[in-house]
Amino acid sequence: MLPSLAGVIAVAAIVGGGLWVWKPWRSLELPQSACWSALSKDDLKPLAGPYGEMYEPAPTARIMTPTTPNEGDIRGTDCVLRWSPNGYDVLQAEVAPAWDGIDADRTQDSRGAHPVATLDFGPGAAGLATTNTSERIRLYVRCDFQLSALQTIAKPGLKAPPYIRIDVGGDSIDGASPAKARQAYADIALKIGRVAAGEYQCTNRVQLPAAAPIVPELVKEKADD
Repeated sequence: MLPSLAGVIAVAAIVGGGLWVWKPWRSLELPQSACWSALSKDDLKPLAGPYGEMYEPAPTARIMTPTTPNEGDIRGTDCVLRWSPNGYDVLQAEVAPAWDGIDADRTQDSRGAHPVATLDFGPGAAGLATTNTSERIRLYVRCDFQLSALQTIAKPGLKAPPYIRIDVGGDSIDGASPAKARQAYADIALKIGRVAAGEYQCTNRVQLPAAAPIVPELVKEKADD
């Protein structure tokens, strides 16, 4: 008599000295929305392997900006998504004014261990791709915004830079396609950039493309871990 399906699923075997249980139902679990509600399951799926759970340990409702005060738990500059069972940061995103400027950022990376590629996000933005795990994609959104009164008092003469900088990166997960993950970081940066422009209350007409440009493969150098 052939064993029942339930019996087959329940079979446990000793493999490598440990107990192994076949779990065909185990699959990928993703949050419904994340990173200031800018991202959906479809945005996150390319970053993960075929199974595991992705979760946001400290979700925030709104992006902290220089134009408004910090309101406790509902505002944050960073977004992190973790992957179980290993606890990797599969996605890291940060939104902040581009204080150093695009050219300074590009020069700093090109002199270090991370090769840099320029990405064409159209006339209203600029982008860089690197092999830096935490900053695989940097999107600069042209935005005229006002600093808060507290900042102008604390730092007299401080001026707002002309760009918002969105950094997006994360750890590579086994089973995930590097090419699809690479492109997902750019797509995610663009979606977060749209939300950030609204949060920063840009007074100019923000120009962002309908889709992110194709991200090329970058060769890691030996010094890059």
